Amino acid sequence: MKPKILITSATGKTGFLATKQLLKDGYSVRVLVRSKNEKALELEKSGAEICLGTLTSYNDLSNALKDINRVYYCHPFIEHLLENTKLFIQCAKENNIEAIVNMGQWLAEFDNQKSIHTLETKKAYHLYEQSGLRVIQLIPGFFADNTFFVTEFAIHLGLMPLPFGSGKNPAISNEDLGLVIATLLKSPESYFGKKLRPTGPKSLSSKEMAEIFSKVVSRKVRYVNIPEWLFLKAAFMFAKDFGLDRFSISQVRYYMKEYQNNKFDIGGVTNVVKEVTGKEPDNFETIVRSYVNKSPYKKRNFSNWFSALKKFMALPMQSVPSIKELEKYNQ
Repeated sequence: MKPKILITSATGKTGFLATKQLLKDGYSVRVLVRSKNEKALELEKSGAEICLGTLTSYNDLSNALKDINRVYYCHPFIEHLLENTKLFIQCAKENNIEAIVNMGQWLAEFDNQKSIHTLETKKAYHLYEQSGLRVIQLIPGFFADNTFFVTEFAIHLGLMPLPFGSGKNPAISNEDLGLVIATLLKSPESYFGKKLRPTGPKSLSSKEMAEIFSKVVSRKVRYVNIPEWLFLKAAFMFAKDFGLDRFSISQVRYYMKEYQNNKFDIGGVTNVVKEVTGKEPDNFETIVRSYVNKSPYKKRNFSNWFSALKKFMALPMQSVPSIKELEKYNQ
């Protein structure tokens, strides 16, 4: 009999795709979501059992974990990761969970990190080690998805404005991450106690990424290395589209600095995607084509060009909190 699986953050980048894959493979899946939004309803239509609640509530977690065998635990990009992980571990032990895939992060492997989210991720690893639970730590680097708020500018203005400096990154697709998670939940035994860092097939500089954008959108795309102040304005302008808030932006600010310091390139590419799933990881061109094809701005015409130009020109005028205000979220 196949195990019953709980997916947390099931409407997010990785949980949604992992759920879809597990349902496709005939597994019974319960998803813990805060509301029945469009993506939750899609999962329900595909056969998922919906459980409404949050990761901050003991009662919600206990209810979600009842009769569950395996769990994908992905703490959302919100405050109090360590406190909420303690609560999850307690509930997982009480419900005799047999296997957990936990979403960590690559930056937690380094000392001297300034992001509170990263520091608490690192501390959470030790909580899992001490818990006696059987856990697999997934520690990906910078998702390819995080690059694509510039898609509209690339298509219509020929610009890729990002604060990546000279850093490189073996960007991985959300689809590959979802497949890795689903596969590990189906057959976790060989990976208990391990940290797995899935990557894309090649580490690319920003210039190389811009060249790939150029090929896909059939026009010259130029990488523009933007300063932190402009990045923050862009982050707040696109916050709603990318599910960002003041806390997450306060953390991404530090991730951009680590990108510039080339932390995401350390260790190079890995064979984790192929080893776990049997599939070669998507290359960056494949990922870009997918995003461009799905973009509402795909069609090049005067209306879309003018809309992109207006947004780009409005960036410097975007109101943002001060660095001092943002730092309040990093304590």
